[in-house]
Amino acid sequence: MVRPSTNIGRLGWSGDVEVFRADLRTSKELDQAFNGVDVLIHLAATVVGDEDGQLSETVIGTTRLLQAMATSQTQRIVLASSFSVYDWEAARGTLSENTQIAANLYQRDGYAIAKVWQERVTRLATGENGWQLTVLRPGFIWGKGNDYLFCLGQSVGPVHLVIGPTTRLPLTHVENCADAFVVAAEKTETSGQTFNVVDNDSVRAWQYMGAYLQGAGVSGVRVPVPYRAFLMLTHLAQFTSKLIFHGKGKLPSLFVPCRFKARFKPLRYSNDQIRSVLGWQPAKDFSAAVAVTWTSSQNDESPAVETAAAV
Repeated sequence: MVRPSTNIGRLGWSGDVEVFRADLRTSKELDQAFNGVDVLIHLAATVVGDEDGQLSETVIGTTRLLQAMATSQTQRIVLASSFSVYDWEAARGTLSENTQIAANLYQRDGYAIAKVWQERVTRLATGENGWQLTVLRPGFIWGKGNDYLFCLGQSVGPVHLVIGPTTRLPLTHVENCADAFVVAAEKTETSGQTFNVVDNDSVRAWQYMGAYLQGAGVSGVRVPVPYRAFLMLTHLAQFTSKLIFHGKGKLPSLFVPCRFKARFKPLRYSNDQIRSVLGWQPAKDFSAAVAVTWTSSQNDESPAVETAAAV
């Protein structure tokens, strides 16, 4: 499923699939998308715009899609969730499927709030309709066209601040991640389970930033910034804001402690569960993923996927 205005001609795989055009927020014919469908792979979420818009559009779109599914014979869902749903403040050591969901949710950004609520409404609808649900929570998905990750730090002109340069990154290359969804869709025995999708946790922020600058041909210099030093700065900024604006001031996300931790907190990440239950393993290691992401055709226009949902 793609939005009515999407130009599918620039998608390399557009000739290999049946395309259904609709907008989850407004289209009335969503039920027709489920004709002959065994499993819904739900990838849709609004990632642009203001925070209220991200929440309402993601949750309303998901609700309308599930209402349409309830009128069909389709009984299985594979839902794309996110690492953003986890409670990064409480997380210690290794982040896994057992890590609790964000406690102080409304202090987080709009995307995190939207993804938590998307999971909630999907699980509720699954219980009410007796569907089979598998939830995949990818880490940071990267690849051609989406190679600069906001978990790296902050770029100011030619200076690229790497916050927590030795921090391990929960990366999954887009091709590895897509393969995980295929495996989950094919294996019916995964119903009721949740899986984190990360390739491994061996790549550090400093290493990735170096690969990005070289591969993408971006000029500049990397500057390491200790995680704890910047975290103290976020607490100072929050304290100052409360002191001056009496809690009514709005800080950039980078200076909100709970949001900062969700981007940069140094943890380890486990993909043991998806490996053992689904038998999935990333086909491309980091060096192979680098090779297909940054090539001689890097300057060519890379097709951006505008999927609303995949059925």
